[in-house]
Amino acid sequence: ILHPQASKIIFESSFFKANRDVTVDNVLEGKVNVHLNEALLEDWIDQEMFDVYSFPLLSDEFCKSLRFIMNKFLGVAKNEEYSHLKLGRGVIDLDVIGMGWVTDLIFELVIKPISRHLFRESETQGELDFRHGYITGYTAGPKTKQSGLRNRLVPHTDDSEITLNIGLGDKFNGGDVRFWGLRGTSREGKFVDEFGPIPGTALLHSGRHLHEVSPVLDGDRYAFIVWSRSWSGVRSSTCPCCWLNRRKDERCICDPKWN
Repeated sequence: ILHPQASKIIFESSFFKANRDVTVDNVLEGKVNVHLNEALLEDWIDQEMFDVYSFPLLSDEFCKSLRFIMNKFLGVAKNEEYSHLKLGRGVIDLDVIGMGWVTDLIFELVIKPISRHLFRESETQGELDFRHGYITGYTAGPKTKQSGLRNRLVPHTDDSEITLNIGLGDKFNGGDVRFWGLRGTSREGKFVDEFGPIPGTALLHSGRHLHEVSPVLDGDRYAFIVWSRSWSGVRSSTCPCCWLNRRKDERCICDPKWN
């Protein structure tokens, strides 16, 4: 499943060397808090821009498998005979198709330990405790009921503290991820930079970083997305709207002044 460099960095960490009895099931069930060495992370992770990081994560073979699964389920989803399954068109929820373990593995093994180093103070204010993983696709042609795939995605923020976006490849041109600054900051709405998807490479960024997917010019583009939240951290003490817009005054209708 993992890219060789990712596997080496993760399993050569002091945590796994000191806990050789930890099993994959322990990780999937969230029974252990995986910790990764900061020094090793520096050799693995590149900072593309403020609050946006990239690193090789999934193997080419596993990316190919996820693309295959996406295409198979898109075929099922557009068949009226299976409409009761509510698979959706263009977005496949891994929990719905029995592959939530993939999301759990990435969440527990990668997102949580890395976010402790990069986002704990600014975004989560506590431990991440929720994840939502799905595969989505984009195509050069216009969106149709049959394909369910979009051509692009307009600038938006995610309903997450931390977002992981993994390129799954296939043959395509265009479909870059463009960033437009963090909501509630002086950079909001100003173009920062763009990143061309690389198969197996993950982008990790704040959910409130404005971003878009540029039009796919040729072929089909697929991505594996994981949204992570901290219900016991920032969401337990902050109005979601104020958190998204970084408000710290008394304008919020949830403030005691208004109640």
